[in-house]
Amino acid sequence: MENVSKSLKKRPKRAWQIMCLLFCILLLCCMAWLAAYFIGQERAQDEMERIMGSYISEDGLHNGGTAGEKEAGAGKDEIPGSGGENPQSTPEAVSSEAESESENAESGEELSDLSAYGVTDRTIDWESLQEEENRDIYSWIVVPGTAIDYPVLQHPTETDYYLEHNLDGSTGRPGCIYTQRMNSKDWSDRNTVLYGHNMRAGTMFAGLHDFEDADFFENNRYIHIYTEDGRILVYEIFAAYAFSDVHILLTYDFNTDAGYQRYLDSIRENESSRSQFRQETILTAEDKIITLSTCIRGSSSQRYLVQGVLIAEGEQQ
Repeated sequence: MENVSKSLKKRPKRAWQIMCLLFCILLLCCMAWLAAYFIGQERAQDEMERIMGSYISEDGLHNGGTAGEKEAGAGKDEIPGSGGENPQSTPEAVSSEAESESENAESGEELSDLSAYGVTDRTIDWESLQEEENRDIYSWIVVPGTAIDYPVLQHPTETDYYLEHNLDGSTGRPGCIYTQRMNSKDWSDRNTVLYGHNMRAGTMFAGLHDFEDADFFENNRYIHIYTEDGRILVYEIFAAYAFSDVHILLTYDFNTDAGYQRYLDSIRENESSRSQFRQETILTAEDKIITLSTCIRGSSSQRYLVQGVLIAEGEQQ
């Protein structure tokens, strides 16, 4: 009986020891995973800095906008740099300005100054970038005010390949900023949707969540897209909000004016404590928009979207 009693007393002690051992193993595994995660993020960031240093040069503000700027600015009441105020113009002044722009267009002169939108004159060596790094790179996205400054990729056969593949083709995070094959690569679609992870290290599309803040939303207004054919596209951000995880391009009708307009009108229905909308922006079926999509931590059934409307287009020098 005495031996049985001692054996019973040892059992709780052994169970406790086993639990402690399992906890230590679990803790070590978590620490190893976190270390690998942040080391991977640091390597990815170092790689991006290397790429930017090797293939991109900036020469200051871009002063070469072209006639791609929206002709009448329908629904876009703001003048770049005006702080949201629209100065009053007489009919005579408007008429004179329109005639002047028409004459400039005919003579091939530049109509806009993209530096008003914070655009920098970047020289991107597209040929070397694609040949030496990744042939799927076809554009570059910059969101001033955030750390978003990345190449845009599209895989020729696998729709979401770059969700779990890095720039060098390796599997894992952070992945890449990419579009799906449902979008063309010439930015001619009514709605071009870009995807990127919401990384804890603040990389990729994590910076989109900065737009949840009303002051940040108000003071950071633009998205810049540099294309492989030498164009610069400027989008003005008009909305930032939480949305469901439905596939936008498959759920809504973008093929007809009426279907597209219904989608545009539905955007403001996503009012919440985390949403921001530029109330003065009126969208029509003639507009082209861009949608940046990322995850919301702790909510697998939702995505956070930042959307902009095309307002200007220029040429890289």
